[in-house]
Amino acid sequence: MGVSNNGVIFLRWPAQRELRSRYNRDGVPRLLVVEGGAQPPVCVDPFEDWVRAPISQYDVEARVRALQNRLNSQRIPTLDAAGTLSFGGQSVTLSNAQATLMELLIERFGEVVYREEFVDALRAQVQKLTRNSLDLHVMRLRRRIQAMGLSVRTVWGRGYLLESSSP
Repeated sequence: MGVSNNGVIFLRWPAQRELRSRYNRDGVPRLLVVEGGAQPPVCVDPFEDWVRAPISQYDVEARVRALQNRLNSQRIPTLDAAGTLSFGGQSVTLSNAQATLMELLIERFGEVVYREEFVDALRAQVQKLTRNSLDLHVMRLRRRIQAMGLSVRTVWGRGYLLESSSP
């Protein structure tokens, strides 16, 4: 079959069963087009869905958008109320101060968060917040999230930026 313009692979089922396995291992989002009277596959991977041919263009677009949304939700970290950070199938618990910093970074993922914003957010939690203590909180946060494929980059003279460090 082929690739849609947003990276979703279209495969004929069951004719392209081996390709399905390969793309599954590689984490590529897939839309399986079930042919004729074939039994549809069981899809347990959130990056896979199926449709039965013939299907309208509107339905194909809706399924592709749903797959793309699932993929995008895995690319942006999430932080729950208990301070658990999740990204790329991994999770880690953060301290209260780290969670406060991470909330700001996630809110503007890939964009600069100014030092003053961190200071304002931490002021209620940290008794004496100095430039050095903020740097220490950021350093500890960096160490905590490094193994998850996330990094906090310093934007000199401005603030910090959260980005994915994995390809």
